[in-house]
Amino acid sequence: MNASLLRIITGLAIVAIGTAVLAANIGIWNINLSEIWNTWWPLLVIVGGVMIFINDTRSYVWALLVVIAGVVLQLHALDIVQVNPWQVLWPMAIIAVGIMIAVETGRRTNTSVTKKDQDDVTAILGGSDKRYTSENYKGTSVTTIMGGVKLDLSKVTIKKEAVVSVTAIMGGVELIVPRHVTVRNEVVSVLGGVEDRSSQDTTSNAPTLVVTGEVVLGGVEIKN
Repeated sequence: MNASLLRIITGLAIVAIGTAVLAANIGIWNINLSEIWNTWWPLLVIVGGVMIFINDTRSYVWALLVVIAGVVLQLHALDIVQVNPWQVLWPMAIIAVGIMIAVETGRRTNTSVTKKDQDDVTAILGGSDKRYTSENYKGTSVTTIMGGVKLDLSKVTIKKEAVVSVTAIMGGVELIVPRHVTVRNEVVSVLGGVEDRSSQDTTSNAPTLVVTGEVVLGGVEIKN
């Protein structure tokens, strides 16, 4: 599903909710909105999880977590389960982070290139500062948990395409990129963000630097 269709569906859903509220407020529809909201609001969480997956299938771990969270909250709202939802959701979030790191690590494994051209950087409760000068740069895999990583790629040469894969949990990544490349941001952010302030080469034959991965309660800054 493309972004335009997703926005249309979201807009129509908001219009439907607004129409229902208006009808109830002016007496056309005799319903108790407060009671409905208190009972069924977790359905919005479930829909949000589904939309996360539709928008980007690579975020299936977080989409599944959000859907399960919505289901648990809904069962609690209906008094079907009595357990405190947060006693379930926090351990699930930790499990999701572990799965995400493991899956991303599996994707990164590539024995056909040297460490000079493709590297792995990990910073947990600390920092890392890396500078590369490769003449055939392929990419770097970054994992930071409550830490910070700085990657200086300003001196590298990218022949066609390179990939910087980021997993940042409550951490930050500073990425310094060459001016002769096109940067393609594919990072999925959950309560985080990506700021791209780089000057890029927009010509059709310019090499591409793909920045991908997941950021949770953290941030990525891209600059020259």
